[in-house]
Amino acid sequence: MYRHCTRGFKMPFVTAEPPLPEPLRSFDSTAAALAAELAGAEKLAAEVRDLRLSGRLLANTLESIRVELTYHSNAIEGNTLSLRETQLIIEGKSPGAERDLREIEEARNHDRALRQIEKWARDRPTSPLDLSALLDLHRTVLTDIDSAAGRFRSDRVRIVGTGFVPPGSHKFDALLPQLVDRAHRPQVHPVLQAAELHYNLAAVHPFADGNGRTARLLMNHHLLRRDFPYAVIELGERGLYLAALDHANLGRVEPFARLVLDAVVRTSLKLLGQ
Repeated sequence: MYRHCTRGFKMPFVTAEPPLPEPLRSFDSTAAALAAELAGAEKLAAEVRDLRLSGRLLANTLESIRVELTYHSNAIEGNTLSLRETQLIIEGKSPGAERDLREIEEARNHDRALRQIEKWARDRPTSPLDLSALLDLHRTVLTDIDSAAGRFRSDRVRIVGTGFVPPGSHKFDALLPQLVDRAHRPQVHPVLQAAELHYNLAAVHPFADGNGRTARLLMNHHLLRRDFPYAVIELGERGLYLAALDHANLGRVEPFARLVLDAVVRTSLKLLGQ
C-alpha cells in the first residue's frame, strides 16, 4: 500500500517564494518549527512500511483504519451513522435500523473513494492528482447523491460559520492548476505538502458540495503515494480542525500542519499496535 519509503528525508532550507494568489497558502515555513515531530512521523512511517513488507501488518488492522476514516470524515460533515453502522454498510450488510439513504450512500461512496486513491498510489506513486483525477474523485464521493458530482461550481458560495469567502469560479483557471502543481515540489516534507493540499482545496472550495471530504481524500492520496499512512481527522477534533482552518485563512498555517501531523502519527501508532 505504501510503496516508496521516505526514510532519510532531508529537511529543506526554506527560501522565500513569490507570493501565492489568494487564498492559496504555503506551508513550507512550518518545516523548522515542526522538524523534530516530522522526523518522528517519518520514523514511524518507516516502521509501518517494514511491518507491511515483512507480512506482519494485519489486514484487519488496516481495514479498521479505513472504516474509521470513512466514519470520521462523513461525521465531520454531519452524517449520523455510527462507527459500527458504517462498518456494516461498507461490508455490504444492513446497518440494522432504518437509516437515511443519503447517509448510506455517503458511507459507500467514501469507501469506494478510499480504494480509488489507494489504487492510484499503487499504480502511479510518483504522480500527484491532476485536475481530471480530482474531478473523478469528487464524482465518486457524490455519486447518486448530487447531480453536480464531478463538476466544478459556477456560482459563488459561502462557508457556514466563518467570515471567509472562497474565490469566484472565474479564478479557478489560475488557482487550481497551481494548487495541484505544488505537490510536485522536491524537498518539501510530504506531511506538510499533504496539509497544504488539503487547506488550499478547502479554501478554493471549487465544488458546490463535498469540498471537505474531497480535500481530506486529496490529502491522504498524497500521504499514501509518499509512503505515509492515512491522516484520520477525528470527529472529536472537529472544533480544533475548524479553528485550525480559520487560523490558516488568516495566514497562520502551523496549527493546521500540526493537526495533520498528529493525525498521521496516531494512525502509525495504531498500525504498529501501540
